Amino acid sequence: MSVAGFWILALFVLLLVANVKSSADSQICEPRGPQGPPGPKGPSGPRGFTGPMGAPGPRGIPGVPGAVEKCPSLPQSVFSVKLSGPFPGPSQPIVFQEVLYNHQGHFDLATGVFTCSVPSVYHFGFDVALFQNAVKVSLMRNGIQIRDIRAEAGDSREQASGSSILHLEKGDRVWLESKLDKEESEKGTTQTVLYGFLLSGS
Repeated sequence: MSVAGFWILALFVLLLVANVKSSADSQICEPRGPQGPPGPKGPSGPRGFTGPMGAPGPRGIPGVPGAVEKCPSLPQSVFSVKLSGPFPGPSQPIVFQEVLYNHQGHFDLATGVFTCSVPSVYHFGFDVALFQNAVKVSLMRNGIQIRDIRAEAGDSREQASGSSILHLEKGDRVWLESKLDKEESEKGTTQTVLYGFLLSGS
């Protein structure tokens, strides 16, 4: 036998012996014992990066309709009246012939007096167009003169006007009256408009 053959045979014997010993050792370790308890929890790892935003979800169903409350209407008080002709005698309310607007009925056409139904601030005004005569009129509240004007017109037409803002309580009365004798006011022609309206609620 050559030297190379001898070493090959020796190596084969060593491998066979190691395989037999490994098989014997594995048979000795079996069977395995029960699994031990888990170890303690390790520390948390670092926070990862935020992921991309997801797609929008589906649209939800409509909610129940809310209760509808009807707002109360604001108080109103408006009037406008007109007179074409001479004034009555002095120191009495001028009675007007024509109603331009009096939807709430706060102006009494028969007496020429406005009576406050809504305590508040009001604007009152009057316009007088005259020709070949003279006028002197006063805006009155509860018998007290608030505003007056005097105007005269010859052969040309003249215009006179006045206005006032008043705070009225319920039941207060406002009117327009002449301060001239009836004979004086009957000369020439006269057209008069009296109006008033609520500016704000009480």
